[in-house]
Amino acid sequence: MMRPTLITALLLAFGLLAAPAWAQPAGRRFVSISFHDVVDTRAELGSDSVDSARLVRFFDWLKGNGWTPVSLDDVQAAGTGRQTLPDKAILLTFDDGYRSVFTRVFPLVLAYRFPIVIGLEGEWLDAPMEGNVDYGGQIVPRRNFLSWEEIRQMQDSGLVEVASHSFALHDGILANPQGNQIPAAMTWRYDPALGRYETDAEQRARIRADLDRSIRQIARNTGKKPRALIWPFGRYSGVALEAARQAGFTFALTLEPEPADAARPMVIPRYFPTGDPGLGELADNLRFLPPKPSILRVACLRTDTLAAQPIGPAQDAALGAMIEQLRTVGANTVVLDGAAPLAGPGAPLGAVRFATALRPMDADVLSRAVWQLRSRAGVDVFVTLPVDAAAAAVGEAQVPRLFADMMRVTGADGIAVPGRGAAHPAPGQSPSAWIVRDARAHAEVTDPASRLALAAARAATEIEPRTRLMLMAPTPAPAGPPPWADVLVLPPPERAQVPGLAAGLREAGWMQPEFSGRIALSLPGADAPGAVRAAQQAGASGFALCPATGTLPNDPALPPAYSGASFPFKP
Repeated sequence: MMRPTLITALLLAFGLLAAPAWAQPAGRRFVSISFHDVVDTRAELGSDSVDSARLVRFFDWLKGNGWTPVSLDDVQAAGTGRQTLPDKAILLTFDDGYRSVFTRVFPLVLAYRFPIVIGLEGEWLDAPMEGNVDYGGQIVPRRNFLSWEEIRQMQDSGLVEVASHSFALHDGILANPQGNQIPAAMTWRYDPALGRYETDAEQRARIRADLDRSIRQIARNTGKKPRALIWPFGRYSGVALEAARQAGFTFALTLEPEPADAARPMVIPRYFPTGDPGLGELADNLRFLPPKPSILRVACLRTDTLAAQPIGPAQDAALGAMIEQLRTVGANTVVLDGAAPLAGPGAPLGAVRFATALRPMDADVLSRAVWQLRSRAGVDVFVTLPVDAAAAAVGEAQVPRLFADMMRVTGADGIAVPGRGAAHPAPGQSPSAWIVRDARAHAEVTDPASRLALAAARAATEIEPRTRLMLMAPTPAPAGPPPWADVLVLPPPERAQVPGLAAGLREAGWMQPEFSGRIALSLPGADAPGAVRAAQQAGASGFALCPATGTLPNDPALPPAYSGASFPFKP
């Protein structure tokens, strides 16, 4: 069971931190914010709660600075073209059904006339009021959460909309043989007795049953079926999203640090403030401002050492050593190979390290590695396979399915595949992730490698809707990712060529702050620290330790130059 103290770590592991918002189509754009508990004293603050005085100041700031809190009715009308949203539109939401929503938030709602959405987790509300509930592994009083009478009173005001937060999906379930507990709405449950993962149909049925139970409970106690679903932990699978649509939901809310588009009501991202941020931090993360340069530090790793160890202390030790390597060099993004080493140059793909019907599995370690690297090293994780070898083994038409199977059991942040960059950046402001995903869904390309990369990414997105695409370029030409790719990793040039490569990228427009974090320059084997500093002077903010070797470089001079923790403060 997950404990409340791990909830924020879980969200950090998935990269669900605040980020500057990007502009959306005029009249449809808005931002949404996810609050949880509201307390009166700083001694009561938890990782996910905010101080009530700070919330008052935030409401006052919204009112005094031209922001307009909107309802789901407003979002629906804007999404269908019946009205437009104001320039500074915001959807206010409160998750988990804490009683403080009634005692501390509802009076503010009435005073400011701000509409809000509240998410209710059914299992907690089903407990007797004088009893206790299991809240993420900790037993807490049922009175910490709303009563149905309080919920009805807020709903009757016309300012509070009740949403489902699931009935019992706000928990982790067994996700692999090693015992990781991963959010229930995104995970294909592992059955240790049968030694297999649940099928898509089984996951769909499990999640649909939970959502139907939540709908019935809310309708029975409020007289109204919920039309909005707030995903627990903000995470879900493509199969889960399909189950939500089938259950009748017309809105679904996540925890992506992005702005929202009213035309995409089933994927409404929200900014999740943690650690009781100050008013300045809240304001900065709600404005439509150009970003600062993103800091991208990619490390390519293999899973051979993990696969060679049996499940237990030896495998855990190997994983711990990998995590310490990442912490030492300061990487924030990892590319993990999901296959065993090839038999030789040009050989077809052999065994893999995840469950699939297409290839034999030599060790089921990829799911464990992805989850542990996220939660313990705090990195984003992309997974990859040697595409040519995969096509030789299963046929080009089956390669997308192979990547989809890999995403099904890992829930990784994205996939990495070979691909070429674009000579010039797309016009206008740098796109947010959903714009890239939309471009990927509609892109038409003729290059065979790009076609295969797109097909693999589309198949992976059907399993994990948040999938990002990283292209591994064949040559270090000064180019950025095409509009349908999130990141481009350029291979390592010679040390003397790094400044010229960075200068070429700057001349092409890719060193502007809003673009630079989407390109990673792989570092040469000699004098990597010097290469970093030379490229930084040209504006580069993304670097990679790729392609994968047995271990990461053990050069003590590398971390101060390469680490994302020190950039840009150490020259």
